[in-house]
Amino acid sequence: MPLSWTDRCDLAIRYAPRLVLFPEQRNLLPPGEALNSTQGVGDYHPRGIEPLLERSEFHTGLFKPHQPATLGVLAASTHDTDQLRLIKRLVPDPAHAWQSYFDILDSADQSGRTGRERYPVMVYARVQTRAEAMAEAAREQIQIDTTNEVGRPFFQPDTAQEDDLSIQYWLCYYYDDWANQHEGNWEGITLLLRRTPSGWEPAGAGYNAHETGMRRHWSEINRSTQGGAHPLVFVAAGSHASYFQHVELGYFTTVPGFIIPFLSLRLKFAVSSTRVDQVADDRSVALIEPQVEVLPDPIGPDDPQDRAWQHKKWISFPGSWGMRLLLGLAYGGPTGPSHKGLKWHNPFVWVERTCTPDFLVY
Repeated sequence: MPLSWTDRCDLAIRYAPRLVLFPEQRNLLPPGEALNSTQGVGDYHPRGIEPLLERSEFHTGLFKPHQPATLGVLAASTHDTDQLRLIKRLVPDPAHAWQSYFDILDSADQSGRTGRERYPVMVYARVQTRAEAMAEAAREQIQIDTTNEVGRPFFQPDTAQEDDLSIQYWLCYYYDDWANQHEGNWEGITLLLRRTPSGWEPAGAGYNAHETGMRRHWSEINRSTQGGAHPLVFVAAGSHASYFQHVELGYFTTVPGFIIPFLSLRLKFAVSSTRVDQVADDRSVALIEPQVEVLPDPIGPDDPQDRAWQHKKWISFPGSWGMRLLLGLAYGGPTGPSHKGLKWHNPFVWVERTCTPDFLVY
């Protein structure tokens, strides 16, 4: 039986994550100023693409005129060198980014609604079956490499079913303020479920963390209530990497690429450095329940006027969600979800065969 659009929306809301984040307050330290401290640390919260567009310029070339960033220009873009420029400065400026972000959140429109009201904390959900993912990967000629497979996948190859389900939750952040600095930041998690006679049952999840990912079985994932359906996502300050639990000293992370300390720029060289990701403690901050917007991919609603179809205008945007730094020699604004390769085109394979098993369970 095909999975309808209504079914996909219901499942996306039923299993939507609860976020553990540092507070979003202008008077707190930006996350990049407090990498090794949890005292007075603030952070950006995921609020959809609109804050990124509100003050951005859309650039198509070094000497070409720019234009305001709109859904229309994103939909018309066909070049991966196109870019949004939020801060409009040649090198990252975290202090300016922090203030401009709160200028957006605190400003009111003509009806008196502030940016916090116009742009609620949000996650974008994409729901697809294994059959749909395999067909898409084949169309895109995505190569499946099993040489790095570690541990036992949730579903062994001989038990994989075409109606196994993945729910991806994509989180869009205004700025990456960590050991490296850049505008825009896309992160997320993926849940895998299986249909049973009594309904859908989660098997496990893969959480994005920088260029890699980690996975856990469902029984080992912290949730909002014991036995509940909402997994907790512990979001690292500044980098917004997703983790399964709080660790007092943070997570030591190896990041490929040389980092210029005084600019906090990460160059695309074959050098690695170790950095720390700090995550908030769910016992000291309130869990955040994000609004869920379901992406019309691979199917959408029957009503062509449904708001969900607006997302089609930005999903395929091939350029950078933020400025390309040093002509692309440094890691600048990232590409969007649909340009994340295997992670987007076949999340089953990404979670089962690429994510590393996470055994840090206390």
